[in-house]
Amino acid sequence: MEDQDSASERLAKVDSILDEYEKSIGLHGYAEEFHDDSVKAYIKMGRQELEKITVEECAEAAVALGSFSFHLQRSYNREVARVNWSTSCMKSMVSGKEGQYSGSWDSQYHQAVKDNGYSFKLLKIQRYAQQRADRLTYLSTSMKNLSDLFVNMQKAKAGRRND
Repeated sequence: MEDQDSASERLAKVDSILDEYEKSIGLHGYAEEFHDDSVKAYIKMGRQELEKITVEECAEAAVALGSFSFHLQRSYNREVARVNWSTSCMKSMVSGKEGQYSGSWDSQYHQAVKDNGYSFKLLKIQRYAQQRADRLTYLSTSMKNLSDLFVNMQKAKAGRRND
């Protein structure tokens, strides 16, 4: 039977293959961390600070938040791919063995997964990735909405400047 390291190694290999695919369609390499500290400042801005920023700063904020939105969506997609990969592997590994157990189909499936050491390790990977994906759900859209607010504020400020 394979151990946790080999399950993690297989996941790393799948991630690597998907990273290569992303590069082949023109995306830059993925980095776990996002390194634009200005994003934090824009997110925390209060009403008084927002009223003081310039048209140019609104544009900068929109770009930074849009970029962060893309990063969040990409991070979410990576976690969903991990969930799907681990789920698919578990299903194929225990397929047909569920009948050996009693209870509902769901209970039988989970008993079969728990009794297969490698599948159980995949379940741990799946749960971890699902938790991370759950934490990211809707954040990309929220960040994009915030970016759009800065675009709208930029337009409003530019319109006032031209009056």
